[in-house]
Amino acid sequence: MKSFVAFWKKDVVNKLIVVALFALAGGTLAFGLMLLNMPQGKSLADAFSNFIPVAPTSDVTAVPTANIGAFTTSTSAPNALPTATAVLLPIVDVPTFAPVLELTSTPALEASAEPPASPTQSAPSGATCVPTHPVQTGKVVEILDGNTVRVLIDKLVYVVRYTGVEAPKDKKYADAAKNENSKLVYGKEVTLVTDVSDKDSRGRLLRYVMQGNLFVNQKLIEQGLGSALDVPPDSACAAALNQAQQTASSASLGMWSANKAATAVP
Repeated sequence: MKSFVAFWKKDVVNKLIVVALFALAGGTLAFGLMLLNMPQGKSLADAFSNFIPVAPTSDVTAVPTANIGAFTTSTSAPNALPTATAVLLPIVDVPTFAPVLELTSTPALEASAEPPASPTQSAPSGATCVPTHPVQTGKVVEILDGNTVRVLIDKLVYVVRYTGVEAPKDKKYADAAKNENSKLVYGKEVTLVTDVSDKDSRGRLLRYVMQGNLFVNQKLIEQGLGSALDVPPDSACAAALNQAQQTASSASLGMWSANKAATAVP
């Protein structure tokens, strides 16, 4: 111990050597303790970070902003204070995205529900037999045969069968009836009137059809391009349609022309 004290007092260099030895011994001891107490799987750098404080970092992230001027400084004379000069950066157009709703038109589907009727209108005056029931109006978009059409009513398409009219069975006159039906109503606005039944057994709307003041059901029968068909309880116009058939038959029109040929004398 006396020799250590003598060594300590001998010279400043000796004092520095002693301090260095103590520091080295202390550091070695601390490093050993750190290794002994370091959890399994933890790196040496992580262990040092527990002993050495780390300056906190800011969580704020700088976001670049378009169209903001940058400032530069310049001096025009010695000892002059720097002046700020604004330099405008080019405008950057940042695209923005917004949802776009694309509207596409789709063909109207054939509807099975009953179309709405107008309670304020009655049938046109072209046929006195047509009931004064609320009517429906629409546009004929397709001719199916001599007594059936498709009608667009309030953006929905309905199959409409003419009440009291039976189309010809013979192909020749069936085609003629379809062509005449097309001339009368295709692409035109029509008025539809119900008798008693709303639909037939196949779900088609049963209607008296008016194009202006023209009673289409009766017109087809008058030309011999359909026959009267009375199916109660839809018989409001049965008498008028039967009379139209008698007129066409007597005149041998359309499908009734075969009767004239059969009775002709050679």
